[in-house]
Amino acid sequence: MKIGSKIALFYTLISVLTTVIIIAVFYIFSTQYINKLYASYLREKAYLTAQKHWEKDEVDEQSYQIIQRKYDELLPEAHEILLNMDSLSEVRDTLNKYLTQHQQTLLLARQDSIPFSFKYKDQLGAALYYPDNEGNFIVLVMSRNAYGTEIKEHLLLLSIFLVLASSILIFFIGKIYSGRILVPLQHILKELKRIRANSLNRRLKTTGNNDELEDMIKTLNSMLDRLDSAFKAEKSFVSHASHELNNPITAIQGECEISLLKERSTGEYIESLQRISSESKRLSSLIRHLLFLSRQEEELLKNNVEEIILSDILKELTGSNERIRLHLEATEQQAVVKANPYLLKIALKNIIDNAYKYSDKEVNVALYREQQQVILEVEDQGIGIPQEEIEHIFQSFYRGSNTRDYAGQGIGLSLTLKIISAYHAKLDISSEIEKGTKVRVIF
Repeated sequence: MKIGSKIALFYTLISVLTTVIIIAVFYIFSTQYINKLYASYLREKAYLTAQKHWEKDEVDEQSYQIIQRKYDELLPEAHEILLNMDSLSEVRDTLNKYLTQHQQTLLLARQDSIPFSFKYKDQLGAALYYPDNEGNFIVLVMSRNAYGTEIKEHLLLLSIFLVLASSILIFFIGKIYSGRILVPLQHILKELKRIRANSLNRRLKTTGNNDELEDMIKTLNSMLDRLDSAFKAEKSFVSHASHELNNPITAIQGECEISLLKERSTGEYIESLQRISSESKRLSSLIRHLLFLSRQEEELLKNNVEEIILSDILKELTGSNERIRLHLEATEQQAVVKANPYLLKIALKNIIDNAYKYSDKEVNVALYREQQQVILEVEDQGIGIPQEEIEHIFQSFYRGSNTRDYAGQGIGLSLTLKIISAYHAKLDISSEIEKGTKVRVIF
């Protein structure tokens, strides 16, 4: 079922439910009012019946004629039962037939000539205890409320008709209204279907309205921005990877072809094999780094994670190199992190190697604590990184404009960032051209 139909159906159900409740309340109150009105007529009829039979000798002729006229006009079809309290057996049998025990007690206890209502089968009735100078009497008046029943039946049929008619009307109104509401969504869907891999630069048109649709369009455009960037990065990655993989393969192939052109001396073959071995190692290193880059962070996290003393790794990486100065301000207990030791060593080695490679002066490596964080700081006095290029240096195969004369593949920092991020650490780089670069790893 489409969203428009769901909205129309939901709107119809809510509206119909509300209509049913309103009509049901109206019907209940109407029927109760009809019953109460008819019961009041019966009580008045009971009192007029008593006056008609036992007040003739106590009122003047004109007053009695008024009583007679009212009696004749009010519910002429009512059934009357007159009982004399002197005939206790007849009174008991009759009352037992029409009234409950409680109603009988109430009737006999009141003795105030005020009638009360009761119900017998499908009839309404009124009972009256009427004391008179001629004796004590009981009047029962009963009648089936034919007109009231007919009115209630008509009300019920009208209510059912109104519910059905309103349901159909509300559904179609809801269908039309939901269709208008969904028009912008249909436009968005149409625009999204037009966006392909070769047209990820297209964006959805904003409405300018401060509503949920505008928020959704902005979110979709933001997602398209990320997809476009990711797609371009992937294309660039594949292009650079192909180029970098092709270079050592071409070199190996060329070396083999040259060696096979003619017979050579043992020394020449050894030199050729050494060049092939060097290119093979380069190719192997490149493939290994590419495999690491393709792995998910979850894989990095779950493999051989253990507590590592950072100072031990740094001592191993810096060794006895005279140009690298190691400053350990944090104790072994203060500089413990959880990570895969092999992967973390790769990440830190890349940072230190870069500092050493791009600088011919001292490289300072410091480890210290700052509040609750462990900080590793690597600072060199080398060629530096142009400010506009810092945001790009973590991209795979990206190399700075001033590093063309240095060996490298442009993979190290992207791999380092992936490993560091996998263990919830942060990498911060600041640099100035010809002054040096400072790299901070915050654990």
